[in-house]
Amino acid sequence: MVGFVRALDRCIDVILVASMAIVIAAMAAQVTLRYFFHSPLPWPEELSQFLLVGMSFLGMYVGIRRNQHIRIEWLPKNGSRFIRGLKLVGLLSICVFLAYIGYGGFKLAMTAWGQPSTALRIPMAIPYLTIPVACFLSFFAVIALMRRTWRGEAGDPR
Repeated sequence: MVGFVRALDRCIDVILVASMAIVIAAMAAQVTLRYFFHSPLPWPEELSQFLLVGMSFLGMYVGIRRNQHIRIEWLPKNGSRFIRGLKLVGLLSICVFLAYIGYGGFKLAMTAWGQPSTALRIPMAIPYLTIPVACFLSFFAVIALMRRTWRGEAGDPR
């Protein structure tokens, strides 16, 4: 199971790096074509927008998986069962939130198969599917974080 999670993390990292490279290349080409040749392309802004939103959602998974989200640490890192229980309640609320957003994103994606995007003309369900996929991955990353919190382990899981 650990090997699968590491392979998944590597795939997500590759997707994130490739997405950033595509955004940079597409926007550089757009700026060049617009300002030097006065002939912009219709699709780079939309592609960049979709990729940046996708990177944000997948970045959420990476942040949760590595336990590196921004947070206020007012509870001791290694404390009593009560403190671990409070942390578990907070993590459980994150699970509820992810389930809610993921379900809504799934419903949104399923209703958008017939709606093409403005410039790329792909079904809007494809970019919308980023929401439930990232929420699904993040949900299980939070579950793993809950297990580590319950055991009293802290820090980066790598």
